Amino acid sequence: MKKTNGLIIKTTVAILFIGSWLIGCRRDLLLYGGHPVQASTLASGSYAVLTTQLPTFNQADVAVELGMKFKSITAGKITQLSYYKVAGETGTHTGHLWSVSGTLLKSAVFTSETDTGWQFVTLDTAYNIGADTTFVVSVNSVSHYASTSHGLASVINNGPLSSIADNNGVYIYTPGSFPNSSYNGTNYFRDIVFVPTANDPIPPSVPGSLTATSITSNSAILSWTASTDNIGVTGYEVYRNGILIDTTAATTLSVTHLNAAGAYSFYVKARDAFGNRSAASNLADFLTINPGTVTQGSQLTTSMVGPAGISISSFTTVPGGSFYGTALAGWGNLARTLAAGGETIDGFWFPQGTVVLQAADITSQITVYSGWLVLRGCKGSIIYRNPIGDGGGGATLYSQLTAFNTNGRKDGEQPAEAIVHRCYFPNSGLENVYADNITVTESWITPDPSFTGEHVDGIQTWGGQSYLNFSRNHFQFNAPDPDGSFSGLIAMYTDGSQAGYSGYDHITVKDNYIILDSTGIGLHAPLGVPVTNMSVTGNRWKWTLGAPDKDYSPAVYTNTSQTIPNYKTGGNSWSDNRWVDGPYANQFLLPNNVTASSDY
Repeated sequence: MKKTNGLIIKTTVAILFIGSWLIGCRRDLLLYGGHPVQASTLASGSYAVLTTQLPTFNQADVAVELGMKFKSITAGKITQLSYYKVAGETGTHTGHLWSVSGTLLKSAVFTSETDTGWQFVTLDTAYNIGADTTFVVSVNSVSHYASTSHGLASVINNGPLSSIADNNGVYIYTPGSFPNSSYNGTNYFRDIVFVPTANDPIPPSVPGSLTATSITSNSAILSWTASTDNIGVTGYEVYRNGILIDTTAATTLSVTHLNAAGAYSFYVKARDAFGNRSAASNLADFLTINPGTVTQGSQLTTSMVGPAGISISSFTTVPGGSFYGTALAGWGNLARTLAAGGETIDGFWFPQGTVVLQAADITSQITVYSGWLVLRGCKGSIIYRNPIGDGGGGATLYSQLTAFNTNGRKDGEQPAEAIVHRCYFPNSGLENVYADNITVTESWITPDPSFTGEHVDGIQTWGGQSYLNFSRNHFQFNAPDPDGSFSGLIAMYTDGSQAGYSGYDHITVKDNYIILDSTGIGLHAPLGVPVTNMSVTGNRWKWTLGAPDKDYSPAVYTNTSQTIPNYKTGGNSWSDNRWVDGPYANQFLLPNNVTASSDY
């Protein structure tokens, strides 16, 4: 709710530490006091909306009624109400079932509660509901409650049940009354137990032979063979780079609003009338057409990037600060908000509601907490901290930046997409790129470590990431040299897992120009972790006289204690990566940092 979540966001130091600890210990939080996740407590044939979802915060507050909107795609009966109890919460709790308009349908008092964990109360008589009708379940809290900001911002599906994405996570500061306010799609962990009239545990078969054809710079046509089901297939869900983008009853779909020269991966799932989903189809991976003239990072000049690249030389000073989906005070007419239908800007499409700030000299860092923000022809720094499920993101286009960062799933954050295109980093790099769905293209990235041994990277990733595209960029360390540091121009580290995954999937490193110095690393590709669907191709290295020999240069980092991925399996590829000059001009660089006359 606004009061408490606003406090969570603004009390940055303490709350960020606590939030990160809770996210890192999510399993412990849900099993606090020995209580299992809700999915494992349900009887066979029963369903709840929330199954393995995990609370992020134990929030202290005054007494309040908290709830969730939900519906079922099939008729059945609600037999129980439930809520997740956190440490410190005491007193009497009453569950309520409401119509979406606020009519009280059922209520029940919880008894024999445990100290923490999921609590259940059985209704005196089960309440019958019809298909596709929205209801609200709520339970009061006395002093503490579980919450996850943006946890209900997108639909949660489980069998026939689903949450509602529109203004969900409801509350009212009058316990026992109908909750009709919402803030940030917060999940307060109120739920029901539902038994459908007819059960169907069998999912549809997997859609087959997914292909992408008619690929342009901003669109493609997907086609697949139909699934079968014992009851009947009702539709297909189409996923782009891991995100659900559309549902269709057909076996073909024209996908639009793609980015020029973008790397995409699609898959499809079938859904039946009961809400069961098939496993994912095969992947359809492709690059959209590049309509521009830059096909290799070596073609870039400083006049083509940053504000100069779009002839912006005059700037208005504006403040930075926290961005929540609307323009900050002081931005004035430098900011505009995209109208219905969205807009394509510099080859990238952005949705309705995106704020575009242009020709601004930003005095302090912008932190994006929600919504879409694009900086175009600006100077400044930015970090995207959109919570998982927020659906927002943004881009920096033709901007001169001192920093560009994105938090990741390890932090409970994940922008839907973040883009850096034709940007100028004259003295820095992208030091903390920890999210999925990141694109960095045609940018001039020249970090300059300020003292001996300082670790400054061109692009730095954490690991446990997917859908990264680093293409057609210019990389070089400025003087002074890193002098013995292990800084990397493209540094894809393996620092730990995010959401239980430590590897890399669907990574494109293509057509970059990497100028080597006597020390520092050109490309630090992932080592010692699972790597799938990674393409390293067309990159060019400028020879350095500081290289000991052709098979022991700073071009590609290797470590005898870490396994090099196999780039001939798992959808991986390594090809046409070469020296552009020097004694071994046009020879190939291999994943083990060996220079060879033939390709990998």
